[in-house]
Amino acid sequence: MAILPVPETLSARLIAVRRGLLLALLAALYLVLWQGPHSLLGRTLFIAHLGLFMLWQPFVQTERRLSPTSLMAVVAAALLAGAYLKGWMIVLWIMMLAGVIGGKVLLYGSRASRLFYLFALAFLLLALMIMAAPMAVPIAKPPAEVLWLGFTGLPLVLMLMALLPPGQEVEKAREVVDFVSSLFVFLLLTVLMLGSLAAMLLLGSGYIEAMLQTLLVTGLTLLLLGLVSNPRTGFTGIGSVISRYMMSIGLPMEQWLQALSNLALREEDPQAFLEQACVEIAQRLPWVRGGEWITGRSSGSFGTLEGRRSEFSHGGMVLVFYTLHSPSPTLIWHYNLLAQLLAQFHADKQRALELKQLSYLQAIHETGARLTHDVKNLLQSLNALCSAGVEPGAESSQEYQSLLRRQLPAITERLAETLVKLNAPQDIASARWVGAADWWRELSQRMAALQWIEFRAATPLTGDLPAEVFSGVADNLIRNAAEKHLREPSLRVEIELSMTVVGFQLMACDNGSAMPEEVASSLFLGPVTSASGYGIGLYQAARYAQVAGYRLELACNRAGRVCFRLAVA
Repeated sequence: MAILPVPETLSARLIAVRRGLLLALLAALYLVLWQGPHSLLGRTLFIAHLGLFMLWQPFVQTERRLSPTSLMAVVAAALLAGAYLKGWMIVLWIMMLAGVIGGKVLLYGSRASRLFYLFALAFLLLALMIMAAPMAVPIAKPPAEVLWLGFTGLPLVLMLMALLPPGQEVEKAREVVDFVSSLFVFLLLTVLMLGSLAAMLLLGSGYIEAMLQTLLVTGLTLLLLGLVSNPRTGFTGIGSVISRYMMSIGLPMEQWLQALSNLALREEDPQAFLEQACVEIAQRLPWVRGGEWITGRSSGSFGTLEGRRSEFSHGGMVLVFYTLHSPSPTLIWHYNLLAQLLAQFHADKQRALELKQLSYLQAIHETGARLTHDVKNLLQSLNALCSAGVEPGAESSQEYQSLLRRQLPAITERLAETLVKLNAPQDIASARWVGAADWWRELSQRMAALQWIEFRAATPLTGDLPAEVFSGVADNLIRNAAEKHLREPSLRVEIELSMTVVGFQLMACDNGSAMPEEVASSLFLGPVTSASGYGIGLYQAARYAQVAGYRLELACNRAGRVCFRLAVA
């Protein structure tokens, strides 16, 4: 239906006189009922009443007008209604008009506006039951006193409406009508009319008595439905059942959600999860015949691809449903929620897969970093041997020959251990445990060339310790101390191995400057920027010690005493 805009001033004027229009159309309706549908004046007044309704109606915006063709159709319908006006037509029209006004009452927050429309609804109810119903049904004849009361009381209702102060009206040209409330009012008036006629025919009651009986039965029925819908005895009542049906429209959504949760726990692959979830949709939701899904570079289908097509897109995933009939707005809302949940689960699966891959890469990185430091430690030992070999007379020196006999087997053994870890990384349970006294002797002899390091064993060393853990920590601490010794030539380091109640403890202390606080606070939590590197060696040594059940920590950090401690956690 084509619509053409009209000047804004006319729309504003119609909005300003909306209450007056309602009073006018109610007054015209009263005159129609007074004159009767069979008189010429009554039919003419009914056409005028329809014209006032067209100006007041809340369905079409007031700044619009009908096209000439639509306008001619409306005028023709009004003329036909006026020419063939009957009593039952007036009854039906009043019931429809009462439904429209009843659907507007609860939408006003102002007390004056709400009271105004309540009076209008009361006017229509009295006009229907006292004046219009007797015109449509000859047997529904109220007493003359009641009829006189209706003819004199309805103008008083209009006067009260006119005397009410103006309230807060809707500012927009298009108002909102609650369809459910309007339908409820219309059906309630239908029950009242038909119930009154049924009581008159079945019980032989008079019109007023039948109407009162119908009102009483209807009120008791509504009261009973209210109690059953929301009982006070602790039961949920039928209200929860109705709400559940209105929200789920009878579909087994709960079963599909339960199946989706179980599938999310069982399936880790995102694509396999999405394929199986879509198959569950076709099996558990009866109105879905089939569909398609597209995500990233993959796509697929399920069920039968025939029928009405509905497409939903969430988070980079497109889900298409094919249904036998066109889905209602409630179904579309449910399908959209279903697609959103499926997209969220699929995105979580993708993120979990990415995190798993990142954990693999992190494990490879940590293993490579630890092996790199092992190779550096071996290179440091070889450099020490090479430095001793370039000394004059080293070839014929018994001390140098003894040093080679001690160090080369140890270096060979450590290099073999590094290669084994590179081929198949081992856990700490299968790591090499050696005697603490032998390990301490080997470390002291290997670092004997560093005159500024003092090795001390506080107690007799009996028992075994994990060689890889203590060697990795000791080598990293000694290398860091050597770099610090280049900056501070007067640096002296004490390395002490002692035995406690729970196990062995390694302490490394120097008399140099303290570490900056920002470096010390995150030293073993990750790589840190320092003057000589990024602290990766200590970070890897601390991680490996943690896996072995030990803890590497900065025990003291002040100028003149910086201590690291490796002990059982």
